[in-house]
Amino acid sequence: MASKSNLKLKDYLSEDGKLDLSILSLKSVPNVNDILALRKVKSIDLSNNQIESLPACISVCEYHMKKNVFSLISQDDFIKLEGIHTLDLSRNRLTKLPDNFGQLKSLKQLDLYDNRISNLPLSFCDLTKLDYLDLKGNPLDADLQIQAGKCLNKKECRSCAERVLKYMDTQKEEFDKEEAIRLKKKQANEKAKAKKREKQAEKEREEKRLKRQEIAQKRLLEREQRKKEANEQDDQKENVQDEKTNENQDNDPEEGIISQIIDGVLNSLLLSLMTFFTWQLYQNHRQSINLQDFYKYV
Repeated sequence: MASKSNLKLKDYLSEDGKLDLSILSLKSVPNVNDILALRKVKSIDLSNNQIESLPACISVCEYHMKKNVFSLISQDDFIKLEGIHTLDLSRNRLTKLPDNFGQLKSLKQLDLYDNRISNLPLSFCDLTKLDYLDLKGNPLDADLQIQAGKCLNKKECRSCAERVLKYMDTQKEEFDKEEAIRLKKKQANEKAKAKKREKQAEKEREEKRLKRQEIAQKRLLEREQRKKEANEQDDQKENVQDEKTNENQDNDPEEGIISQIIDGVLNSLLLSLMTFFTWQLYQNHRQSINLQDFYKYV
């Protein structure tokens, strides 16, 4: 068994650019930089090892990873393999291919024999140059299994590639239609939600407006009530003043009559006194009384 650390890659590189690292019990792929340093590598064969994960991206034409133990392929593992035309992933533990697998647009031959794949990604229909596909030995979905066929020979594998590409293209179209319907429903729901939110917002604005109007009316009523109370107080004060004025006016006639009576009495008394004193004056002078002169004197 060759050790990864002391593995001399040049010893496994053929003149036609094939790097054969198969049957070395490798658990991981040799350093990518060491492989790239060889420059002439066109094909890498890592079959019949114990590799648990795929190597970092290496741009080659052929990649043989048959009979290893990896189960998943990450989205980035084959992103730089755009120029690859042959890929052998048979006899592994793959359960699915990455969603971006359709980026390998130069791929012509794909061997997925004896894995655990049940379906293929929708991007698979973009592999328009694929003319060989082996899917036997996988627990495929019923419809996909019908399209794949038995794949017992090259002819059936070529037919498998053609039928599966058409089937996946149909699946993609149906998916796009369903996605368009879902998107339309989603947009309709979002529009309905937006309309509902707008309606709710309008309702809240109307409630706030009514609340402000209610507060304004309440304040107006309070001002009117205060004004009314103030007017009532003023009216009460005026009524009290009027009552006092009326009482004074009611008392004035009585006081006038009394004043007139007093004035009359006083005038009568004064007249009597004057008459008495005048009479006495005439009597003292012993003059004859001339009534005309007397009244005139008085």
